[in-house]
Amino acid sequence: MHGYADLPEHSGGVTVIMQTSRASVIRLGVIGTGQFASYFIAALRRGGYDGNVLLSPRNADVANTLAHKHDCVVAASAEEVLAGSDVVLLSVRPEYAEAALANLRWERRHTVLSAMAGIRLDELRALLHGVDDIHLIMPGSYIETVPGPIPLYPPAPALMPLLSCAGDVIALPNEAAFNAAMVSLCTSTWIYDLAHALAAELERHGLEPDAARALTLGNIAGPASFALSQPETSLLEISAGIATERTFTKDGLDHLKARHFASPWREAIGQLAERLKPGE
Repeated sequence: MHGYADLPEHSGGVTVIMQTSRASVIRLGVIGTGQFASYFIAALRRGGYDGNVLLSPRNADVANTLAHKHDCVVAASAEEVLAGSDVVLLSVRPEYAEAALANLRWERRHTVLSAMAGIRLDELRALLHGVDDIHLIMPGSYIETVPGPIPLYPPAPALMPLLSCAGDVIALPNEAAFNAAMVSLCTSTWIYDLAHALAAELERHGLEPDAARALTLGNIAGPASFALSQPETSLLEISAGIATERTFTKDGLDHLKARHFASPWREAIGQLAERLKPGE
């Protein structure tokens, strides 16, 4: 794709690209109409993308729901999706990818976004004969409601008008960095379980369930937003500025650190990172 250019913002060695222009001229096709397609399309529409969205007919219930809720069109076949699209989102379950993509007639004009976790770029090139412009993408499911980071590799300035409707694009320098971003996405889901445990303990100490949930989630979202607004300040500096001597906050933090609270998280991240290495 050609004809778009955006000025990137640099942060921490990656490129964060914000929404700068409308994307209605980009025709989006979707092969693999399931959970990922549902929240990604919802995010695009929430962010102002009003271009054509053409859905593959497989998984008809989801496709019809998306057509009704988000002004999409259900195609008669995957081939019809390709014929009517410039950018094609692949969100087929990885184990079904080869069968779903076999014998499709790709053209060099197509740009492909793959949200098929664990399928490497070289494997995609082998599957998508005739396509030069292939990218990996994997935002979190919460972008349906609120903007979030969208990891992308390789970088693609021409895709910014489309992707920035859903969130802040983080263009990554290599596939290893993209795999690390995939691990980060997993940790975002672990937060729900952590929040549940915290809220349950607060209930045990006197809070009603609704209040415990609201306070726990608000006190996760608030610090995250604050830290994002302070990109030049390290996370540990922010913490140290709040958890000062003789505060309840520092007492609790010291207790957690003494029990190496980060260790199981580091171990889980390491295990996933190993699984995503080439050849695994």
